[in-house]
Amino acid sequence: MGLQSSDLILVERSNVLYKETYGNRANIDSSDLLLVDRGGTLYKCAYSDWPNANSSDLIAVERSNVLYKETKSNWPTTSNIDIHSANHMITLGTLLYGQGDDSTNPYSVVEVQMEVSSSASYADGDLYIGFRNTASTSYYGDLPIAAVQILQSDGSTVRVTDWHDCTWNFALGNTQAGYADWSTTRYEDTLESNPEDASGGYYGCPSNCIDDSKTKWRFSFTDDGTGSAQVGAAKGIPSTSYGGGPAYTGNPSTTSILPVGTANVAQTSASHSSYSTDGYLFAECSQTSQYDVVWLALAFTGNIYNGDRIRICYFGGGNGQSSSNGLQTSNSLYLRFIEE
Repeated sequence: MGLQSSDLILVERSNVLYKETYGNRANIDSSDLLLVDRGGTLYKCAYSDWPNANSSDLIAVERSNVLYKETKSNWPTTSNIDIHSANHMITLGTLLYGQGDDSTNPYSVVEVQMEVSSSASYADGDLYIGFRNTASTSYYGDLPIAAVQILQSDGSTVRVTDWHDCTWNFALGNTQAGYADWSTTRYEDTLESNPEDASGGYYGCPSNCIDDSKTKWRFSFTDDGTGSAQVGAAKGIPSTSYGGGPAYTGNPSTTSILPVGTANVAQTSASHSSYSTDGYLFAECSQTSQYDVVWLALAFTGNIYNGDRIRICYFGGGNGQSSSNGLQTSNSLYLRFIEE
């Protein structure tokens, strides 16, 4: 039959059963257990051992409330995550709370190795990054995003297409190396199966340009913090080298590669004149509702390939007053690619 991103897989973690979608299988821990049928005999297989299971082994899958068994041979051996069939939820690393206003903590970087097409090795289309406000007290939900890079599968070479040098440091403002290539939604929305439908099918300037308005339901640029209590970063990440440190220039030949990890990218130094305007993008959450969604869109990516890696540099250093009312690590960040 073949697995689809929305199919549900039964998983056991620490003696507790839960369901995970096939599209979000990267969230399954290596020690989690899968229920497998081999020749009519049921056994439990650690997820780390699943790649070594027999090709004829069967796994229980739920599709549209109907259970069926899928063979191991129909589970691709690639680690690429399908981001073209459905919105893919990205789990954030550790978030910090009670850090005050616009703190100077480091940024974090999360990575998804992408599948952009099931019928070819590459595709051209529109790339979407979605932010969902998961804070129970909605005005604590802001999530600064400092930079985005698309890398080749080696994880060290920036993907360059006919349309874009795929390294953006939003500290560089309204330039192609900054946020000029990107656009944003501008009205209240909830998580949709297709971000094109959510936006009315159109992203672009002048109506959907990113600006510095700091108003709700859109991504805005700021170089002086969010202006909201208990959230936000003082600055973005360095766009020029100072004191021998890395510089994320937006130029494929000179930029440092974003390293994957939690709290591992130093924030720019606000005290140094070269960094005075280094800012970031964020969606203002004051006066919004919990679970409101805002999308960033990159139209016409040019050819990006299955196995390419997208890295998103986000601020996990001040995300609300407490874990009970601040932003959550799950259901807050999404990725989608829609092929032309």
